[in-house]
Amino acid sequence: MRRLFERLRQEIEDFIEQRDDLLMLVACTADDAPIVLKTLRDIELATATDVFLLFSDTFISPASFVSVAVDRLKEEHRIACEALAEGGLDPLPPLPQAVFNASQPPADRLRETMLFARSLLPRKGGHRLVWAMFPQEIEDRQAYLDLVSSFVPWKGVRSWMQGLRIIFRDEADSRQLAPRFANAPRVRVAQVNLGPDAMAASIEEDVHDEELPIEQRMQSLFTVACLDYAHHRVNDAITKFNILLGYYQHTGNSMMQALVMNGMGDVFHRSVNLDKAQYWYECAVTPAVDAQVPVVLATITRNLGDVAYKLSQYAEAEQYFDGLDKLAAYMLDPENKARALEWRGLSQEKQEAYMRAMKSWEDAAMLSRNIGLPTFLKTNLEHLRRVYPQLHMHDKLAAAEAELTQLESQEVSV
Repeated sequence: MRRLFERLRQEIEDFIEQRDDLLMLVACTADDAPIVLKTLRDIELATATDVFLLFSDTFISPASFVSVAVDRLKEEHRIACEALAEGGLDPLPPLPQAVFNASQPPADRLRETMLFARSLLPRKGGHRLVWAMFPQEIEDRQAYLDLVSSFVPWKGVRSWMQGLRIIFRDEADSRQLAPRFANAPRVRVAQVNLGPDAMAASIEEDVHDEELPIEQRMQSLFTVACLDYAHHRVNDAITKFNILLGYYQHTGNSMMQALVMNGMGDVFHRSVNLDKAQYWYECAVTPAVDAQVPVVLATITRNLGDVAYKLSQYAEAEQYFDGLDKLAAYMLDPENKARALEWRGLSQEKQEAYMRAMKSWEDAAMLSRNIGLPTFLKTNLEHLRRVYPQLHMHDKLAAAEAELTQLESQEVSV
């Protein structure tokens, strides 16, 4: 995965550093666009000379798109002038009135806005303006591509293009649906794919890259093992988890041992091999305690409770869910605490320990009521409606039924 992001960053950095091309068209999905913007921000933070202006507003029409960009630059300009004034320095030159003239062609206004921003950079020192427009949504793609096309140097390089790098986002199928840019002069088309398949392939590359540190390769292998589990590739997942377990036992990494053993338990749990799942979850407890990472121990404890309940080991399940309740309280995790109390009550009910079950569900209901968890509240009230008759608590039963009726009426009104 690291390799995938490094390639993206290198491709953008190469475009910024070169001196031949003016425009880069980044073809990517809306889901990938924020990642590309984050990469641009990282590049900006690493440079002491270049200035980046990034825009991610929805494209509805050229006029509105440009107007929003102008307004955003105006606000950046205002903030910069205030900062200069506080330092006793002269303000920046004002934005030219032409950029606010909505009767002018949008492409001309946008070009003038870019040139004004570039004019603010020091003349010496190799400073460049990187102007990137990454609309999250493109409602009129043809109009958008026409706007982008107006910045292609079809007739050669002009003086206004010096020190400027322009980056536009397009949809992922840009080469097929916008072929005019593929061979346009001084234009680069970058295909960016950060989807699940590309991520998985990149992680696999990391696993087999002998130039990477072994620890990094093992982390990638752990990710691949989890993907194998997620896609029901049971044998592949077990093979990888076994390799990982040997490595982390050798290095003494307790937290990763616990995570790997828990992963093995998950594989067998999903395969309904509950005895093996329980074995691996139990094995994971010791390294989880040694690691002293509460969230890992809580995950393993919950899994042990689930398996014990399914195996009809209700006394053991009660103990595990009681432990999860305490861990959730320590971590200030009210949802997990409410869930632990509910399942502790279910385990107690199976043992016909109705008084203990009632106490668990009343505690869960009170917690859910106090912090606004209506779904948990309704579930636990339904459990209480079942146990109150066993204990001949008719007043409490009536109160629970009344509260359930109120909750159900609220659901209907919503």
